[in-house]
Amino acid sequence: MRTKLMSIAILASSFSFAQTWNLTGNTGINSTTDFLGTTDAKDLILKTGNIERMNINSVGKITLKQQSDLDLSFETFGRLQFNTDTTSDGMHIFNNKQMMAGADVVWISSAYQPNDTGLLSISSPPTAGDWSKPVFSVRSNGKVFMGVRLNFSPTCSDCGEYRLFVQDGIRTEKIKVDIASANNWADYVFKKDYKLRTLEEVEKHITEKGHLPNIPAADEIVKNGINLAEMDAKLLEKIEELTLYSIEQNKKIQNQTEKIEKLEKKLNQLLSEKK
Repeated sequence: MRTKLMSIAILASSFSFAQTWNLTGNTGINSTTDFLGTTDAKDLILKTGNIERMNINSVGKITLKQQSDLDLSFETFGRLQFNTDTTSDGMHIFNNKQMMAGADVVWISSAYQPNDTGLLSISSPPTAGDWSKPVFSVRSNGKVFMGVRLNFSPTCSDCGEYRLFVQDGIRTEKIKVDIASANNWADYVFKKDYKLRTLEEVEKHITEKGHLPNIPAADEIVKNGINLAEMDAKLLEKIEELTLYSIEQNKKIQNQTEKIEKLEKKLNQLLSEKK
């Protein structure tokens, strides 16, 4: 009888130990039988203050606080910070599935922001010992800034018309500038009703203004910058005007050449008659 009671006590003790998860740590864990979680198709919920804070559902999707989209594998609310101490890539985002058209590997969105708010900013100290400053920023108003800067509200008078602001310059193999309409290109110079200035008028304008007609002065360029499409059209205008001047000069030269040839012919006739 005593032996039976001892066996029952040992069995009960073993059963009790198997069902206990110590808050101060556990040893001899068998991951097959010892784990935190559920064995049926139920969510695992963690609470504090009797309020759900974390939910791991039956298919392994994790939600911190309140779940709003059942299709998300991980969802949380509030501020997040990830710190890494590796000498390799600190964070790697990779998708190994064929995505549908129009989808994004990374999608960043925000509620409407009436103020100058950044959607994504990347920062780095410009020099050793300095504090981190933005080198790339996408703003909620659609503007993109590249280059070390602290102010995302440029002071140019027409800044509202532009989306991309780059500090220190752009180097590229190709730039294509769209022209709004044919009227914005300089072929109007070749139309019959175009009033081509005389060279005397051009000379007078240069003497008085210090620059070509319809070309902005240097101080205006420094103040307002250059619109590539407009400036290309203005420069082409001057090239086409020079072409017209050259054609006109060529006609005059040809006319003078013909007159000279006629005069030489008459002179030769006169000289031959005197002989």
